[in-house]
Amino acid sequence: MITLGIIGVVAAMTMPSLIQHFQEKELTTAYLRIYSTLNQAYTFAQQEYGTFDMWEQTDADTYSKIRPFLNVANDCPVGVGIKDCFYNGKYYSLDKQELASNFVAAAGKSQPAVRLVSGESILFYRNGHSVDFMVDLNGDKRPNRLGVDFHFLSFNTGKNKLKILPGPTWANGETHSDYCLKNTPNSWFQGSSCGYWILKYHNMDYLHINDEAIKERWD
Repeated sequence: MITLGIIGVVAAMTMPSLIQHFQEKELTTAYLRIYSTLNQAYTFAQQEYGTFDMWEQTDADTYSKIRPFLNVANDCPVGVGIKDCFYNGKYYSLDKQELASNFVAAAGKSQPAVRLVSGESILFYRNGHSVDFMVDLNGDKRPNRLGVDFHFLSFNTGKNKLKILPGPTWANGETHSDYCLKNTPNSWFQGSSCGYWILKYHNMDYLHINDEAIKERWD
């Protein structure tokens, strides 16, 4: 009985961390999958329409060119709303602050979205050429947190027009660790650039280390 009790205590202590590790592994796999899927679709679109800088600079045009090359389960073009394609509720930054004005739901009234057969949701959102895609890796499931299951991707206006960036576009496509820190001094959404880390390290370890460690490993 004592042995069983000890086993029970150990299991109770280790199960939460094991579950969290498994969930992060799932989300990492989903991110790498959606990043590859979007870039593959963009490659096919280039063959017909050229690079994105030759397209109309609207979310509807991006949707019309990328959409045919995605394996879509639910399709939500402009005018039908996003409830069947994208979570229609609150989203949070990496530091767990609610994103202002429920902007995702607001965007869904005028921007198109899709939900893929593999489960990820994509909202086409051209916001001043800094964000082109908002991606929810697990659909309606939580935590709906930027840098965890919610990510921004964008076209690269600077160095490489042939690829989609795993984060927002700024400074000619350069990456910044500031946007994947828990305590960032700038006004951009915390967690918005964490896709760069996932793409490089194939994990979400930035969730478990301090900001200084993130900066050291960023470059």
